[in-house]
Amino acid sequence: MAEMIVVTEENRDDMSRKAGIFLYSETRLWLEDDSVHRADGPALLSPDGVERWYVRGAEVTRAVKAFFAENKWTLRAGLDSDEKRDRFAAQFLG
Repeated sequence: MAEMIVVTEENRDDMSRKAGIFLYSETRLWLEDDSVHRADGPALLSPDGVERWYVRGAEVTRAVKAFFAENKWTLRAGLDSDEKRDRFAAQFLG
């Protein structure tokens, strides 16, 4: 299960390396087995509202946006049902 970490000045460099991008303080980042990963939503939420999706350390934001569009789901609603979570898992976690 992924653990949520809040980026601080003290851990920002390490967390930025894990995400592969510069992270601002107060960014929420989900890690599993020391990789950026979240199976039920975006794994990176920045304080300015940017969301990035990661699966096992690989960023999949563009693929997720395309997947949501193909299924006619809004990103705002996220994976808010068992059906959506199951289809997401089959597509990205399979």
